[in-house]
Amino acid sequence: MTHRFFSLILIAGGMSAIVHTGILSGSETVSPTLVLGFILLSAYCSGYLLEKLGLPRITGYIFAGLISGPYLLKFYGNETLDDLSFLNSLALAFIAFCAGGELKIASIQEKLKPILFLISGVTLSVFFGVSATVFSLSGFIPFMTQYDAATRIVIAALFGVIAVARSPSSAIAIISETKAKGVYTNTVLTVTIVMDVVVIILFGIVISFGQMMISVGGSIDPAFFLELVFEILIAFVIGFLLGKSMIFLIDKVKVEFPIVIITVGFLVIKFSHLLGDYLKETHNIGLNLEPLLMCMAAGFTIQNFSKHGNSFLQKMDRVSFPIYIAFFAITGASINVDILKSSWMLGLVLVLSRIVMIFIGSFGSGLLSGDAPRIYKNTWLGFITQAGVSLGLLTEIVRRFPEIGVPIQSILIASITLNQVIGPIAFKFALNKVGETHVKNDKERGTNKS
Repeated sequence: MTHRFFSLILIAGGMSAIVHTGILSGSETVSPTLVLGFILLSAYCSGYLLEKLGLPRITGYIFAGLISGPYLLKFYGNETLDDLSFLNSLALAFIAFCAGGELKIASIQEKLKPILFLISGVTLSVFFGVSATVFSLSGFIPFMTQYDAATRIVIAALFGVIAVARSPSSAIAIISETKAKGVYTNTVLTVTIVMDVVVIILFGIVISFGQMMISVGGSIDPAFFLELVFEILIAFVIGFLLGKSMIFLIDKVKVEFPIVIITVGFLVIKFSHLLGDYLKETHNIGLNLEPLLMCMAAGFTIQNFSKHGNSFLQKMDRVSFPIYIAFFAITGASINVDILKSSWMLGLVLVLSRIVMIFIGSFGSGLLSGDAPRIYKNTWLGFITQAGVSLGLLTEIVRRFPEIGVPIQSILIASITLNQVIGPIAFKFALNKVGETHVKNDKERGTNKS
């Protein structure tokens, strides 16, 4: 532990010298390659140190990025993060493949009733609970005081729908770190992954309702819902075909999983963006295919419709370490500290409201579905993490409602940041509490053998 601590000090000191003297870069901006190397090394050391203190490694990755990023130590700027943003896309695609691969039809069927109860119970309690909280406090939220009751309902509903979103990437990283297996782990992971699809559909409904309420003479366009369902179905079909293609490459061409995943992930992201831009510019068709849904569907196909299910997850786990480090460190570096400082109080209120509603929804759902007490008493601890799709939906809110979108985004970024710090710690605690982690057991067995 001491070696890692001094290594971190040396790495940070060296980076500070480089940034302030420019001895290696020769310019005012530091090379993105150098920044990436620094992020990987500093985040690795930070994660190791926090793990020794009983905290999740990804918390260390996030803090390493946050402290060294554009708002605190300023070792690099937002321009460098933009240059490295492609790594975030590739990491998200990789994580989405893993998320789909974790969904096993047999496991879902075995726990179908509790899973359905959890999805519906938590969704409804969080959406209506957080929306009601924001609406009741609207008189004390500066930017909301100028609007009438109808607009406040829309704003509150937008807060509510973002609160429903989870973070499969964080859940998978914690599970990978702790080698967790069991009923609790499978339940939390399955619900978290499926919720990504649910929240996208719910978001579409709320956005359409909001445009009707806010726009003068606006009305709900039924075609909007058809387009939304069509986009989701198309994403799943393409994902299924991708999965089948990857199975063929692995069987016939004997290509390794990680190579296929990285290549396909890059192509999926580029394809979905280019296709959306092309259709919009040439035919004025707003087709927005979600690349993460495609990657999830491809991973699900490999797991359930080939003989490679188990080896797929094992091989992905072997290469996941540097990917998680880069993803969560860059996520931490992207946290806007200025927004966090100005909106942390409202963000904290939302965090507390959301956690209470998650607890009510998960506890009540588990009780009604006949789940084991050790599961439903701790399920809420696995649903706190929030990132990924939440930030994407916030961008869409700003695009659709520029006037109210910016203050909503500021408050929710503070809330999401706090959830992303608290969530991994809570989930790791819950996994240890229910006895489904295996890292300690593996170490003990190694000790006994020696």
